Amino acid sequence: MLFCCGVATGLFYYAVAEPMWHFKGWGSPRFLSTVKGYGNVDEDATHALMVSVFHWGVHGWIPYVVMGATLDIMTYRHGYPMTVRYAFYPLIGDNVYGWMGNTVDALSIAASIAGVCTSLGLGAMSINAGLQRLSWGTHHGENFAIPNEDKYSVPGCGGQGYSCVMVRNLSASNETRRP
Repeated sequence: MLFCCGVATGLFYYAVAEPMWHFKGWGSPRFLSTVKGYGNVDEDATHALMVSVFHWGVHGWIPYVVMGATLDIMTYRHGYPMTVRYAFYPLIGDNVYGWMGNTVDALSIAASIAGVCTSLGLGAMSINAGLQRLSWGTHHGENFAIPNEDKYSVPGCGGQGYSCVMVRNLSASNETRRP
């Protein structure tokens, strides 16, 4: 479950953004065909997908495999309960039964909650943005069904991290507001 919340939601959130980032060369343009002096757009696209798969392939599995293997060894080979404190038994010995063990368990719970909440929050923001875009009648980047009020001038107002006060300040300072 932690793997699905951590990696799958992040992959869903960045599934298009990261390959486009590499394809356009916004992060590092050194692999683009225009910088190299040879190649074509197909090679740029292949490289962008290759780097994205590299980032989301093995690297996403490593932390989960290391913790799972450690807990497996300590549980099934040594007979300890399946908690993170017993993964540290070779390092701190019988101190896993005291305050050190309690601290390790508390930190592991806090880190798990923070990681899952962050990933689920990114996923919820992405789904919310898509639903708002669909419900507002946006087609090819142009809004057709939005009332002409300040609070509707930025799609994030009231749902994606922008507050309507920030939007009013932005739109008041913007000279090119829509009519």
